[in-house]
Amino acid sequence: MKISILYKLLVLLFLSTMSFSQTTNTTVKAKIEIEEIEGNIKVTGTAENLTEVVQGLSYKLSVIKKNSTSSNQSNNDQEGFFSLEPSETKKLSVTQVNMGKEDEVIVLLLFYNENKQLIGKDRMVLGEKKKIKS
Repeated sequence: MKISILYKLLVLLFLSTMSFSQTTNTTVKAKIEIEEIEGNIKVTGTAENLTEVVQGLSYKLSVIKKNSTSSNQSNNDQEGFFSLEPSETKKLSVTQVNMGKEDEVIVLLLFYNENKQLIGKDRMVLGEKKKIKS
């Protein structure tokens, strides 16, 4: 009898932990599209509604450029609100950045629901230098 109760408690604990874990890109998919245009990098943040209901959301697209030969760093953040019809895909924000041989560009796209909970994300790193282990 005690084993059965203990087993039920463990299953209940496991299921409750799973229900509160945060998952992203299950209702709205975040996608970063990259295109090279004449030495510049064009970054487009895209959202895709994976459900059959209208979604009202906010987004933040961050582009961080670092130069490996100097301590220079620049940040570009774009934020806004948008809505998506069922199964709709929408381009939200477009920006361009020039990129030299010594530059690393980190692009981050985040989606939040009306409760300010993170529900979608995508991240890309361009020009990432592999660090040599000594």
